[in-house]
Amino acid sequence: MADSENSIAHSDLSDSAIDAEDLREAGDGTRIYHESATGEMDSQHDGRSKHILINKGLVPDAGDLLVDVVTYGPEVACPEHYHEGTDHFFYILEGDGVLEVEGEEHDIEAGTIAWIGEGDRHRLFARKGQQMKVFEYFSNGDHDTTFFGEECTWKPESAD
Repeated sequence: MADSENSIAHSDLSDSAIDAEDLREAGDGTRIYHESATGEMDSQHDGRSKHILINKGLVPDAGDLLVDVVTYGPEVACPEHYHEGTDHFFYILEGDGVLEVEGEEHDIEAGTIAWIGEGDRHRLFARKGQQMKVFEYFSNGDHDTTFFGEECTWKPESAD
């Protein structure tokens, strides 16, 4: 496990500097790049990885958006948590699993859309033998998240 100096806390993802290889600028504020160019970050707590697609560090004109893709290994769950000050959206790209909201489990699969209400306790986990890939959107990346346990931190590839 990396020390905190090489990790990015969930609360800092909205404006963390991310070097995207092959970033092309067009027009006054357009940025064009491939997901793989942003590099992968590994969770410091479990078998998840993340690619930040949009944040202030990548697209300064994106306002407060935070958009990412999170990959869950088989039977991996994010910690239970809730958000204040943001709208939160999931789109399941591949695999299947469970979305738990306020203690109630909901089956999810590729193509499932979930809008998480502000303040609703939630967590996601992939099913046994399944990898799950999730597109995630926060309308305000600079928001408060309360984790029930240790805060999620992410180690960028460049911190190795």
